[in-house]
Amino acid sequence: MMLAKQAIEKGASPWTGTFWANVWLGLIALTVCGVRQEFSPVELWGPAAATGALFVAGQLLTYLAFQFGDVSLATPIFGTKVLMVAALQPLVSGKHLSARVWVAGVLATIGVILIQRSGQRSETLSRRQVWLTIGLTLGAAFCLSLFDLFLERWGPHDDSWAAWNHLAAVFAVAMLLSLGFLPKVDSPRRIRELKASRQLLGGTGLMAIQAMSMVYSLSRFGDAARINIVYSLRGLWGVLLAWALASWLNNAEAKLSRSVMLQRLGGAVLLTGALVLAATE
Repeated sequence: MMLAKQAIEKGASPWTGTFWANVWLGLIALTVCGVRQEFSPVELWGPAAATGALFVAGQLLTYLAFQFGDVSLATPIFGTKVLMVAALQPLVSGKHLSARVWVAGVLATIGVILIQRSGQRSETLSRRQVWLTIGLTLGAAFCLSLFDLFLERWGPHDDSWAAWNHLAAVFAVAMLLSLGFLPKVDSPRRIRELKASRQLLGGTGLMAIQAMSMVYSLSRFGDAARINIVYSLRGLWGVLLAWALASWLNNAEAKLSRSVMLQRLGGAVLLTGALVLAATE
């Protein structure tokens, strides 16, 4: 994400990174299936299409929240996704979570919010923008929660290659739907002019690998609630890495106040506690 953020700071559109990350996901999954000459069964293409559509819908609502709302408000609200997955899991997959996992989910949610809050919300934000940001962000979190649970519900848990075949169908649909982003996507010439090619290629490639690792876990092993709790640590690692590389990347992390850093430390403690609870249930 840091490389993609650098490309955006140079003037690249955020839609460009999302489009190319989805293309990477689709091409990687389809290439593996093509080499093995095995694809998802026809009866799973309907659920796969719905799952891929939820993935793209979540991305779309995310960027609308950033474009028409306030990023510093939207980012911590995404932390509610951990609880949404836990709340929706009995409805989608019929699994009921233990009290221990619920406590871990609450701790992870609070931890993510503390880590992601910047304390620099715009002073000119209107009431309408606040509610628009909240609505769009919760909508994005809802779509991506269902995306996780659909992978758990229809992913083949007994066969690693069958799970991969299912993901190929999901991301083929996502890649096709991403063509709707093209009006917002920068041309290759524009990217070269901005001198952002290296950051964009590296960033989108790493984003695709990160996404593929999580969704494969969901499709292959299920247990969406606990996987989301573990995955929430990504925010902590991102903050720590950005802070450690602040001078090299020339970002704002090195200028954060002591209060913000203490707030993030508190979030890190809560996330660690959530991970221990989820892993030792």
